[in-house]
Amino acid sequence: MKKKILIPVVLLMCVLLLSSCGQGQNLQERTSPNEQSGSLQTSEQASFSFEGTVFHYGAHDYDVSSRNQSINSILSAIPVGQKIVIECHAGPKNGVYCIFDTESESFDEDILGNNLIWHSDDITTAVYSFWSEIHTYDGNIIKTYNLAEDSYIYDLAFCDNYAKLDVTIAHDDGTETDTIALPSK
Repeated sequence: MKKKILIPVVLLMCVLLLSSCGQGQNLQERTSPNEQSGSLQTSEQASFSFEGTVFHYGAHDYDVSSRNQSINSILSAIPVGQKIVIECHAGPKNGVYCIFDTESESFDEDILGNNLIWHSDDITTAVYSFWSEIHTYDGNIIKTYNLAEDSYIYDLAFCDNYAKLDVTIAHDDGTETDTIALPSK
């Protein structure tokens, strides 16, 4: 009886571990879109948490909806070096990423888009999608796709030791992956 229960549990754990490979975020904590609050404290940073549209850092509260009126909730807050990426829900097509600087305790410029990924605990390595375009962290366009109305950029993943990017495009009838070279720094 114990073997019958153990095998599915082990298989589920393997699937979960394998599904996190290649996401470019070094197994960083994520919350589901249905969770409306979360908190985390690291040894390098003050305590932070969020609830609704309010981000709490140390003794200060920041309502991110004042940064962009489309924001209706915070989905996650993930530390990246001296920054915290606050992923916000703003609509069905694109979100808003508010980048909080823990040294100055202020926000950098917001990123409008989806699928924000980075590597090496360095936010400047980030890439993201916005409608039919792929952008670098500083907003430069890497590639623009001529997408049909039923298509959208579904996922981004680093490959080839972070030199390239796999772009997964979803269509009504399936998905396709395009690999593009990333600009060198």
